[in-house]
Amino acid sequence: MLPSMKMRAMDRGKIITIAPFAVVAILAIVVALGGYLVSPPAPRSAEQSASPAASPGARASSTPEPTQAPSPGPAATGTAQSNDAVEMLRVHNDLRTAVKAPAVRSDDRVTAAAQHHADYLARAGAIGHDESPGGAGFTGATVQDRLAAQGFAGATASEVAASSGSGTEDVRFLWDLPYHRLGLMHPHAAIAGWGHAEIGGHTATVGVLVFDFGAPAPDRVRSPAPGQRVSASWDGAESPDPLPTGAARPVGYPVMVVYANARAVDVRSVTLTDPAGSAVAIFAVPQIYERDYAAIVPAAPLATGTRYRVRFELSVAGTELVDEWEFETER
Repeated sequence: MLPSMKMRAMDRGKIITIAPFAVVAILAIVVALGGYLVSPPAPRSAEQSASPAASPGARASSTPEPTQAPSPGPAATGTAQSNDAVEMLRVHNDLRTAVKAPAVRSDDRVTAAAQHHADYLARAGAIGHDESPGGAGFTGATVQDRLAAQGFAGATASEVAASSGSGTEDVRFLWDLPYHRLGLMHPHAAIAGWGHAEIGGHTATVGVLVFDFGAPAPDRVRSPAPGQRVSASWDGAESPDPLPTGAARPVGYPVMVVYANARAVDVRSVTLTDPAGSAVAIFAVPQIYERDYAAIVPAAPLATGTRYRVRFELSVAGTELVDEWEFETER
């Protein structure tokens, strides 16, 4: 099993962390951590860890969907700041709704696990996923232990954490990061609990996600969604770094597709084109946690107020298909 990885990235004084799914096998980490630039040649697929709880999946559609009316982007979910668990979950579900992902439901036990870990981190003035026995507020060494302590045992779960001014601000911030967005937008995410703490001048926001791979789910979830308006740029601050060593920052907004039923995704080629049909330089995001997704990051900020078309040529559980759609950047 791959142990929980502590991840740190700085942005406007923020520190963020993520713990991967509970069931992950170790494969080619060195290969996975090496990003690569493609412009316009197709990126290579990285062989990486298997998805958890694999189950027979529905046949993926190879027909591009028609462009839909613009839907709210990450910045359109509201700017009000709150540390309330209900409000943090609302923001999370607003972001999921914008990409056509089903809403996650709350569970008092999951929320309590998130809140207790946020309290622990704020007291310690730290960020991460492990707790030490004997430490102030200790409720379990791992996210699974903390869930079990609340009476929610045996969960396939992951955890994200951040430190900044408010809980809802952290939820929006975490969504922009491709490895963090993977769990937050996942079609099989079923339950989410959020907690925020401010103790002794230290803050911590924690999100705990529980996945149900046996439940019905959309065939795939795409972000940005077809027709969605999103930011033209992203500062590129995430760890592990999804970008190649030495890549210039900022970059364009990350584009992702996550498939249901834990189907392995191999990328045959991917292109991003502007309104003139010209290829945009992109980085392929390595698969380092799961294999049920594909993601790219434009190598430079995109033009504002512009429509782009992304085309993924994939092999999903051995079936070749094309996933193609358009999105827009905000003015």
